[in-house]
Amino acid sequence: MQFQKPKGTQDILPGESRRWQFVEEKAREVCRRFLYKEIRTPVFEATELFRRGVGETTDVVEKEMYTFEDKGGRSMTLRPEGTAGVVRAYAENKLYAVPGVTKLYYIGPMFRYERAQAGRYRQFHQFGAEAFGSDDPALDAEVIALGRSFYQAVGLAGFTLEINSVGTPEVRARFRETLLRFLEPKKDLLCRDCRARMERNPLRVLDCKVDQAHFEGAPSILDHLDDACARHFDKVQSHLRAMGIPFSINPRLVRGLDYYTHTAFEFKAAGIGAIDAIGGGGRYNGLVAHIGGPDQPGVGFGIGLERVLLVLEKQGAELPGEAAPDLFFVALGEAAEARAVALLHEARERGFAAEK
Repeated sequence: MQFQKPKGTQDILPGESRRWQFVEEKAREVCRRFLYKEIRTPVFEATELFRRGVGETTDVVEKEMYTFEDKGGRSMTLRPEGTAGVVRAYAENKLYAVPGVTKLYYIGPMFRYERAQAGRYRQFHQFGAEAFGSDDPALDAEVIALGRSFYQAVGLAGFTLEINSVGTPEVRARFRETLLRFLEPKKDLLCRDCRARMERNPLRVLDCKVDQAHFEGAPSILDHLDDACARHFDKVQSHLRAMGIPFSINPRLVRGLDYYTHTAFEFKAAGIGAIDAIGGGGRYNGLVAHIGGPDQPGVGFGIGLERVLLVLEKQGAELPGEAAPDLFFVALGEAAEARAVALLHEARERGFAAEK
């Protein structure tokens, strides 16, 4: 019997793994400059963490999680995204007790049962950054700047940034009624997913890639922000302009997870078929408290590394391949063979990449 890798996964072979090391090294270097420190969390967590942290009405929780019962009868789930686990670790380990803003980053595999296509895998890898402990809009802009600096560091060209404000839960509750009045006459024209979302999370209907033609003239949440939300969003834009970071405002951008408040953002690039998002995130005030920690604000992003590498390949970027040896020994004769073995070992001990 010949075994094959599971559908939606990939073998990253030696020549290709050097490319992965390259983008991971760039991510770590950018985080060093921004003073974000690495955190490593388990690849599986209690299922309830993701139900609470990601949201019961999201596609991730409803359709895409790899969930299993362990030998103790506990429901566990392979992590479908990085933020919930980092928030859990932040609360459980009382990182909030350290004065100032806590800045963390992670790199690792995530798991979602999705239809496999270009740039979308069932086991995929994310680079993410999370910052806790400040409501300051400057921190939103800093997180965005970190993501942008990573794309620049790996040599990605032609990517764009879209931003929006999704307000607070109170703002969204009021906007929900306005939006439903607009959507109700169009309900029979919408796809099955959108009809279901109308009942549970109508804001996500506007983000549908299938039904955009039906949303002409849809109300904008930006017209329904309260004064505090509007000021926050204005300051984020002001900080981005001060840093020279170009952006466009997309009032239909809501992201696919329930925990966002205030700022939502997305980086986009052509070259991966129907999918154009290569990363994104936003602010999530209230999430730490929602999963049992203290009421600490947070903001962060997740970047899909497979998508980044795919776009780089499409753009013809020069990515490193397998490293050539610094030294290569050739032994002629039995005596030389013994000497070459000793020299080869000495060269490696001295830090050279050597081969015989």
